Amino acid sequence: MNQSRENNTYKILFVLATGIGLYLISLVNYLLFHSLAELFSVMIGATMFIITWYAREYTREHFDFLAFVSVSYLFVALMDVLHTLAYQGMAVFPDADFFANQLWVAARYMESLSILVGLLLMRKPRKTNLVLVFMFYAGLTLAISLSVFVFKIFPVCYVAGKGQTSFKIISEFIIIGILLVDVYLLNRSGDQFDATVSRNLNISLMAAIGTELCFTLYLSNYDWVNLAGHYLKIISFYFLSRAVVYTSIQKPYATIFRRLTEKEAALEQVSLTDELTGLYNRRAALTFLGKTLNQIQHSGGELTICFIDVDGLKRTNDRLGHLAGDDLLVTVARLLDQTVRESDYACRIGGDEFLLLLPQTTETEAQALLRRVHDARDQINRRNEKPFPVDFSMGLAYASQERLAHASLEQVMDQLLEEADDRMYADKKSKQAADLSKA
Repeated sequence: MNQSRENNTYKILFVLATGIGLYLISLVNYLLFHSLAELFSVMIGATMFIITWYAREYTREHFDFLAFVSVSYLFVALMDVLHTLAYQGMAVFPDADFFANQLWVAARYMESLSILVGLLLMRKPRKTNLVLVFMFYAGLTLAISLSVFVFKIFPVCYVAGKGQTSFKIISEFIIIGILLVDVYLLNRSGDQFDATVSRNLNISLMAAIGTELCFTLYLSNYDWVNLAGHYLKIISFYFLSRAVVYTSIQKPYATIFRRLTEKEAALEQVSLTDELTGLYNRRAALTFLGKTLNQIQHSGGELTICFIDVDGLKRTNDRLGHLAGDDLLVTVARLLDQTVRESDYACRIGGDEFLLLLPQTTETEAQALLRRVHDARDQINRRNEKPFPVDFSMGLAYASQERLAHASLEQVMDQLLEEADDRMYADKKSKQAADLSKA
């Protein structure tokens, strides 16, 4: 937590230092400020494209939208490079001072419309062909550049001594309208976006709207409103880049690690589960028994185990087939699983043998639980649900901290299992004797 706060503090200090530094530069040399501000957005646009392009094979969610937008922002960045070079006072294009205003409008149309198209593409089930998207934007950028620099047919946006033209002002309001539609569609997308991505995109779009308002109101390419517009543009690009980085880098890695963890947990679960009955297997039973006894040895408590042997499994297999025998085992397993408490462990340890681990349970309490098990067995037999009788023999064994004080944990484990097994066989023999006496 402290490290996270420290990192946030460093981020805030860096942002403040950058903002103040750019402002001071603007006081000394506005052209340098403008070039640095535009360079920032250009670098972000190009970086977003590179990240998304190479991460596209690993990104699944929102890929079409952010990939489409990232490709478009590469060309928005190229337009911003031309805008920077054509800015009044740069003297790169000496035949006109206001190409920059035309390129600005063209780039903002491209930016806002690309987000709009990207959001609409999310509703399409088909995959977007990024190569075709790249070629389309390359052609569009070339056409806009030719219309400004060569053919000079792009509408004039700024006139010396008069300020912005009607086309420029109307275009800025149209772009604001498109961005508002973008915000609406983004928030109508529901759970298609991760909360972090949605938040960053919303901040980016609102900053972009603020940018356009500034560039609607400014009177000169060098006034403070123009300055504020460039600050907001930096904010807009920054938060969009955060959405791209989160989706293309941070989230895929988090997803990969989560899936690996889930697979490991699933494999562990499989290794501890009996395939036929779905109960814990012998390995799990011995692991839980060892852990419970170890806890009792160090912290106190008690444990009762119950060894269970299904009666008549061989007879059922011989008379009705092995599928019926499997059904008998599954029936007993389901009965045990539904009767024991949540804190207990029901395990199949092999063949027709089951083991119940009853933590914090005395023998008397365990006998009460076994009566419920017998009642559930009797209900199944009374309903004649199965073509075979359901019955089993049971034997209990009890351990406490006192018992563990006089023998090792391994010795107590062996003693408990042997004791419960002997009592189970005694129960089985007594039932066999009772059956012989009836015969």
